[in-house]
Amino acid sequence: MKKFFCFMMILFVFGCMAYAGQAKLISQDETVTLNELKISGIIDNVALVNHAFPWEANSLVAVMKNGEVLLIDTPYTPAATKDLLQFIKKKLGKRKIIAVNTHFHIDRLGGNQALVENKIPIYASVLMKKMIIEKGKASLMQMIGMIDDPKIKNYYRNFKYVIPDHLFDEKQDKVLDFGEKVIIHYPGVAHSIDNLVVYLPEKRIIFGGCMILELTKQNAGNVVDGDLVEWSKSLQKIENKGYKIVIPGHGRAGGIELIEHTKTVVEKAIGKD
Repeated sequence: MKKFFCFMMILFVFGCMAYAGQAKLISQDETVTLNELKISGIIDNVALVNHAFPWEANSLVAVMKNGEVLLIDTPYTPAATKDLLQFIKKKLGKRKIIAVNTHFHIDRLGGNQALVENKIPIYASVLMKKMIIEKGKASLMQMIGMIDDPKIKNYYRNFKYVIPDHLFDEKQDKVLDFGEKVIIHYPGVAHSIDNLVVYLPEKRIIFGGCMILELTKQNAGNVVDGDLVEWSKSLQKIENKGYKIVIPGHGRAGGIELIEHTKTVVEKAIGKD
């Protein structure tokens, strides 16, 4: 009887694994609208998440080889981030989720409170924590000054930063193992002092965040917390890594041309063209 029970348990476990393996987050080229979020498949089981509050910004969700889920950056708000987490659970069932914040601006970490409430670990650099403490309030006030909608202004007047709970020294790459490697890399100062990029080598994707500009962007944008000259140098460190898909912090994903475009825009801004 004991052997029979063990055998049935093994069948149950493998059955659950098979079911989990069949569940799909999203298909390539599929688009889902969920309240304030637009969720678009860029390849099977990898989704670009776009949230406009007050301006559109990108996050990335990827189902990894071991079935766990990687979330790179959050929507602007905990409410929108909860919607995203519910979407993931509805599509995949209960999965372990690991999050990464790529720099200290609110379009990268505004939903951290929802992650903490759901006991989701958040990886970020020690430098990012330093930037939140030293420049977070000033960055928030600058953002409020650029917003026209009074309701959104009021929301951000009450915004509280949530510092990530898994900090690492940005001087060395942080490698996460999901049965496939994910590499969190600090290439140097660019759009911000602390901006990270995230490589998914087996998927041939790089999430460049705000270090990378979409093709329609013809100026470098907000560089109050960055440095144009250093940005140009930092871009050279991520040019040839074998990726096929490049994700900018805002706008449409593309290929290696996004890195070349960003380099052109930045060098024009510093008078190199």
